[in-house]
Amino acid sequence: MERARPQDGGGIRSRMHHRWRVWRVLAGPGSRGALACACLLSAAGPAEPQPGREVIVRQLAAGTMLVSARNLPDPNFSDTVVLLIEYGPGGAAGLVLTRPSEVPLARVLPDLAPVTSVGARVFVGGPVSPDTVIALSRGACDGCREVTRGVSLVSDGAVLRERIAAGADDRRLRVYAGYAGWSAEQLEREVRQQAWRVIDGDASIVFDVDPSTLWRRMLARAESVLASSAPVGLPGTVAP
Repeated sequence: MERARPQDGGGIRSRMHHRWRVWRVLAGPGSRGALACACLLSAAGPAEPQPGREVIVRQLAAGTMLVSARNLPDPNFSDTVVLLIEYGPGGAAGLVLTRPSEVPLARVLPDLAPVTSVGARVFVGGPVSPDTVIALSRGACDGCREVTRGVSLVSDGAVLRERIAAGADDRRLRVYAGYAGWSAEQLEREVRQQAWRVIDGDASIVFDVDPSTLWRRMLARAESVLASSAPVGLPGTVAP
């Protein structure tokens, strides 16, 4: 596999700006720029169709999660778990759940500094548009869109301020800089190439207290499910 050209999810970024109110912040030192590689594609072209993989491809939807395969060569996505926040014919967008940063939330959103706790940090949501800020709330909130059961996308600055002012910590609210994006059919190809496992979304995973070990635990769970459900002799259902 080799890295694909930079993608923004086939127009996902423009739809995000159209559908959701997002917050623009200055990218810090070492920013990858407005667009970055969204993941991997095989230089050899599409993977051969395999019945087991096609079942997994059909599970893709907003609210499902991606668990990267072992030894994924792209550093943007190695050892990651991603929550899909949008999925459709034009592409997909998601947030990396396993990359907390040391950047204070007050530095990224200075307007909210007066109501932000000292220890609040920003998560790196993905390599695309790192100056775009997106938040996830545990549970429903006014004006928020439910992504998966128990997890809502905060799409209004006033709501974000209210959540922070109410004392929501990272067990109830997480703020991400940047996101992951795939163009049309790109994510499906990567799933067929076994770059990703697909699992159901869950609030307890999104707000897991130990993101540093989340990928290992979710990969073990996904591999266990695949191994137990794969028909004997069916090729391509479990990666080595």
